[in-house]
Amino acid sequence: MNLLCSECSTQLSKQDLRLNKSYPVGKLYCDWCQTRQERKLIKKLSKDTSSALDFYNYKQQPERKNK
Repeated sequence: MNLLCSECSTQLSKQDLRLNKSYPVGKLYCDWCQTRQERKLIKKLSKDTSSALDFYNYKQQPERKNK
């Protein structure tokens, strides 16, 4: 039985099947598509984390000198 990648429809190798069995994500991916999905998740996670920490980047009002 030939299994195909859910993303690009290429035939999965034995290594791809082993990786999908060891680290299941719900869909079968080839090595290339798995890496691409991981990069998307990392980018989304870093964007979400940086936007959650934006309150640290506020600009303070310059101190006024009393004359």
